Amino acid sequence: MTGRIKAILAAGAAAALALAAAYSGLRRSYEAGRDRLDWRDINALSSARGPLAAAAAVERRLKGHPNDALLHYYRARLYYEQGRAEEALVAADRAIRLGYAQEISYLLKALVWGRLRGDYARQRELASKALSFDPTFDDAYLARAEAEYALRDDAACAADAASYSSLRPKETDGRELAMLCLERAGDLRGAEAEGLRIVKLRPDSHAAYWRLGRVYADLGLHGRAVKNLSEAIRLNPGRPAYYLDRAAACAALGDFVCEARDYAAALERKEPAADAGYYRLLGAALHRTGELERGLQAAAAAVKLEPEGAANYELRGRLRAEYGDLAGARRDLRAAAALDPARAGELAGLLPAGASKERQ
Repeated sequence: MTGRIKAILAAGAAAALALAAAYSGLRRSYEAGRDRLDWRDINALSSARGPLAAAAAVERRLKGHPNDALLHYYRARLYYEQGRAEEALVAADRAIRLGYAQEISYLLKALVWGRLRGDYARQRELASKALSFDPTFDDAYLARAEAEYALRDDAACAADAASYSSLRPKETDGRELAMLCLERAGDLRGAEAEGLRIVKLRPDSHAAYWRLGRVYADLGLHGRAVKNLSEAIRLNPGRPAYYLDRAAACAALGDFVCEARDYAAALERKEPAADAGYYRLLGAALHRTGELERGLQAAAAAVKLEPEGAANYELRGRLRAEYGDLAGARRDLRAAAALDPARAGELAGLLPAGASKERQ
């Protein structure tokens, strides 16, 4: 089985966490004077009439107040939210030169460099710059942790995520990021502790239950893994990764019916259904439960998706042999040996002898 789908799912998971953090961040910009345009007004206008209308309102105000640093910050943030990196950086620099809150302007630049340009080293540098102006700036710790996660500096990531959580103990963004960093660093008990805190704060967090399930599986606690993965599936039954991980935990417990059921459920989704390895896992699970017809269907799908995969032919050959299609089994096992010459002798030992009921 290739690791492509698992990598996509894992990356998808990390990306969703990073993009979900709506840094109040830009929350400090709410504190405008009574006679000034407030970001909440701009945000409401953008929601009601679109970002162009919000930008037009800022531009109109700038005509009368060209040196208003806060308005330049607003302009920078609108550009950022539209994905216009260069314009956002120019406007943020103008706000900085005019003396607007340095920490929030540098944080905005950090997010532009990291999220829009993919330069996470620069994101970390600029988040650190924001913290040099205000060491209690919670969102800057989270932005720096996000960059450190992308740079695979897991120890620093966990420390900065913990700093954010200490400043905002009722929020889960820092704990979610810390859990990812600790899990990847191999500190599974630390990751478990963060996960348990997340579900205490947010009992509906299916992603936290999923990650807890993965942590328990890595710890060899497969019963706990199944329990947490089942809760993740109950809360959100539409994520194939949850079924794939529970299938593996069920297999570790020897519950092959559960394993087969979950692989089948995952393969109803588009991404896993494109990977021959998951059909092979389903076929093997069905073989163990004695469901040869369905196992053969899964093995055939694996061969079709990956005709150069020796393991796919081997699985179908084994299933065919047990089903009684001895000629078909011989064809498949010989095909497997041709694709994997190093195992030719071992595979030759599996070749069945005798008459066969032919099966295509």
